[in-house]
Amino acid sequence: MKQLSISSTETIQESGQARAGKYIGYAFEAQSGQELSYRTKDNICVWVYAPDTQLLTTKNLTQNGKYIIQISAPQGSTSFSLEMTLGSFAAVSSLTPSTLSPASVLPRSSPPSSKSSPDLPARSKSAAASSPVTGLSEKETAQLVQNWLNAKKRLFAPPYEEELAANLTTGDRYTKTIGAIKWLRENNAYYQYKLAEVDAFGNFSASSDQAQIDVNVTEDLVLYINGRVDEKNTSFGSKTKGYRFYFRADRGNWKIENVESL
Repeated sequence: MKQLSISSTETIQESGQARAGKYIGYAFEAQSGQELSYRTKDNICVWVYAPDTQLLTTKNLTQNGKYIIQISAPQGSTSFSLEMTLGSFAAVSSLTPSTLSPASVLPRSSPPSSKSSPDLPARSKSAAASSPVTGLSEKETAQLVQNWLNAKKRLFAPPYEEELAANLTTGDRYTKTIGAIKWLRENNAYYQYKLAEVDAFGNFSASSDQAQIDVNVTEDLVLYINGRVDEKNTSFGSKTKGYRFYFRADRGNWKIENVESL
């Protein structure tokens, strides 16, 4: 995950090699009220996720915090060049982010593509180092848990986004998450999440690079294996369970390191 510095006063350019089923990730900080514009001449799929991990369907940014851009190829592999700004491109109409879901990277999909004018404005390339980590509040830590719950529908169901696992987890939790994704793929299985909510209670502590919080997690989920409901791992309605989440600062980002049942 490469950290970018995007502003409203200049255009930055990133390039690379995109492959179907693989994801190239970029992160950038933005404020509510700003607009993200991007354009490319290449046939690639582009998704933008808000700080709460929800997929954006317009160029309007409505939250403060870290946004994630993911890039993939609709099929095979292709080189790409992507220009971005938190404003409008001079003399060229900007493109709005695609409304396609992550599943659109599967074969025979209709990937988003754009053609921009050859009369491009001056470009500059800029990449910022990871931002310094500050201690978390209880509210911020609970929101990180909610972000994890929101992401599970993309981790434990097609397209099984391992890149997202690397963004949200580290250490033991990352190893277990990748193991779960592998098992689901190999067994033609996936989870469907109908509800996922978090409620913080009791224990909370945080330092400059570690944090832990006790939460109640309420989920309504179904596990499908070969198209059939697996009754042993299906909640059959909303179920609440207590967990202790451990977080660690990893290269400028807070990630889940471990989770214990209470």
